[in-house]
Amino acid sequence: MDKLLILGAGGFGREVYELALEDGRFGTIAFLDDASVDPGVVGRCADYQALAGEYTHALAAFGNNPLRLEWGEKLEQAGYILPVLRHATAYVSPSAVLGPGTVVLPHANVMAGVRAGRCCIINTGSVADHDSRLEDGCHLCLNGVVKAGATLAPCTKLDAGEILRSPWEQ
Repeated sequence: MDKLLILGAGGFGREVYELALEDGRFGTIAFLDDASVDPGVVGRCADYQALAGEYTHALAAFGNNPLRLEWGEKLEQAGYILPVLRHATAYVSPSAVLGPGTVVLPHANVMAGVRAGRCCIINTGSVADHDSRLEDGCHLCLNGVVKAGATLAPCTKLDAGEILRSPWEQ
């Protein structure tokens, strides 16, 4: 089975861990973190290169959008596969495209024609309406809505309950 390395053992890292467990394709899941003493932490973030031969997949689980995207790029350059993880209760349209390292949390809705870039977070209860775009490193927070045809700029956080209106509504 594949092995997953999660960078960041904080709150978002624990959510990613639970998604990865539910996913079922990873035989081993471990963390790298510079501050945590969690027993699942096998080293510091800088150890990612030394573990590249042992772990096949890796995911940066940092809430800081530019940092998450930067680490995603480092992980790919080191040869890791950045998985897409999605919760079983999330709806993702068959025509939607989710970039490497993107995470879709419970009850999120990703509708027809959506394009989400690399290392995005589509959080609990959020909606990416048809033909919207989430550029690399975005975070669509809890119950946030990106309406039809709208684009969330790179590394942008649309906060809880906020709405990004369609271009024709602005």
